Amino acid sequence: MLNASLRDIVIDDLEKILAWRNQEHIRSVMFNDNIILWQQHMNWFNELKNNNNKLSKIFSIKNDDYGVININNIDEYSDRCYWGFYIGEKKAPKSTGLLLGYTSLEFIFKELKFRKLCAEVIESNKISCNFHEKLGFKLDGTLRKQIKRNENYEDIYIYSLFAEEWEEKRIELNLELEERFK
Repeated sequence: MLNASLRDIVIDDLEKILAWRNQEHIRSVMFNDNIILWQQHMNWFNELKNNNNKLSKIFSIKNDDYGVININNIDEYSDRCYWGFYIGEKKAPKSTGLLLGYTSLEFIFKELKFRKLCAEVIESNKISCNFHEKLGFKLDGTLRKQIKRNENYEDIYIYSLFAEEWEEKRIELNLELEERFK
């Protein structure tokens, strides 16, 4: 759809991903908001290649890379996983995030065939809360005062989306994206 795709991360992508990930506007909404060092980044990449419990993909539109999706805590027995994502490219077209969400959910539910996708969002990340709700996620609960940020404790919101809920929501979002990416 709309020339959007997900592809495996290769070693040539690592500098770009690290630069994206270390941008203040991305770091500030991550659970780990520290600057990531090159060796830490290499360790992440090497672990990714050898771990069946997680995978990461580059998100592209018309072969231009814009962001990353991470799928982790894969539980094949319970047929569920968690996700995280970001748009790293500052010059991304408007609605690129929504297209990343749509493309990723299609991949998670149609290709990987998970029945449930979960997300954890930091309370102060209102953009991500609204984004999840726009995609059809439901708020399952709150981990109260779960993490410490800047000498304050923040809640973590737990969201989930089931494959059948996505099946209903995807048609509406497909039409909206086609209109936006004419």
